[in-house]
Amino acid sequence: MDIHILKNGSLLGHATARNITVGPGKNTNIPVTAYWDPLTMGGTSGHSIGVELLSQFISGYNTTITVAAHKGSIPSNPSLGRALSKFSFEIPTPHLGSSRPDDPDGDLPSDPPDDGKMHFISDATMHLITSTSTFNLLSPLKTSTLYVTYINATALYKGKDVGHIEYDEPFEVPPGKVITTPRLPVDWDLGSVGYDAVKNALGGSLKLAARATVGVRLGRWEERVWFQGKGIGAKIRL
Repeated sequence: MDIHILKNGSLLGHATARNITVGPGKNTNIPVTAYWDPLTMGGTSGHSIGVELLSQFISGYNTTITVAAHKGSIPSNPSLGRALSKFSFEIPTPHLGSSRPDDPDGDLPSDPPDDGKMHFISDATMHLITSTSTFNLLSPLKTSTLYVTYINATALYKGKDVGHIEYDEPFEVPPGKVITTPRLPVDWDLGSVGYDAVKNALGGSLKLAARATVGVRLGRWEERVWFQGKGIGAKIRL
């Protein structure tokens, strides 16, 4: 059986289940393979919608997708597939890291965001003398390694720019754990209210916001998405 995955009326991919037995009542632990290709299946509009959906997801927004049957849903009975295609269902996507991963090394942030959910960026450390920052990242994937290929980001304090990062050396984000990025060079916004707040927090921490364009790669698939986050705990160090 195959179903379409849609968003705002655009076809983004499909999901297929094979050789399964479905009985009366609730059926669980059924393996399903999902295929994601918004550009091929939904055209340029579908690609834009797919990028927006991924961006909102990693930024912690509440997102949904629509699933619907189609003519080819049940290959042996296309008429049933056509009949079922008249019904569609909107379902929420799971929150990023809906349960906190194991933390044997104690490297998870001690002060998680107030909403209780895990986020793509969990916390950061800023080094003033070397003008660098490191970030703790949580992959949204359970089994595959994600690669970050490009970062163009701005950190903000109460809406005021703190500094800017542009970095294009790929690094990996393995599944199921929080990892620390390489030291990323920061171009401080010297003399700004935001940078003054960072200096005044030396030896302590403060909450920052961030907006960024991020390049991500998984296998042969690569895309650039946007990220927005707030309440990111940043430790300020020399």
